[in-house]
Amino acid sequence: MAKVRITTPDKVPWQVAGMREQSEAAKAILPDGGPASAYKIREPGTAETPQLVELRMHPHEVVELHCHDEDEIMYIVSGEMLLGNRKVGPGATVTIGGGVFYGFKAGPEGVHFLNFRAHIDNSFHLPGKRQFVDAAAPTGVSQ
Repeated sequence: MAKVRITTPDKVPWQVAGMREQSEAAKAILPDGGPASAYKIREPGTAETPQLVELRMHPHEVVELHCHDEDEIMYIVSGEMLLGNRKVGPGATVTIGGGVFYGFKAGPEGVHFLNFRAHIDNSFHLPGKRQFVDAAAPTGVSQ
């Protein structure tokens, strides 16, 4: 059955990835009450429905070389993301195929972006190591 689902920012908590190093910069609390480096699962996704995750990273934070099983599109909301020698800022999109390794660094103001996938994907694979993130579904999502 078709649905309309609305998720408001105040109903979805910021979460911190368990595998992420928690520096003082990452723990800094921003005006919305959440930490500087965190994520919100806006739409958890299923095998049939899309996934949307909102992420933000503190200034100069490095995300190590990794890949995911599903294709993804990242939309930069604010700040800057450095991919190799390329800088991408607000309004830019980055499309990455499933299984393609990439890493990036947040710019001097940090980066805030949305990550879209066609299906649920909690994978985060480092070179030579497959693993999955145990990400709980958001609370307070109305259907």
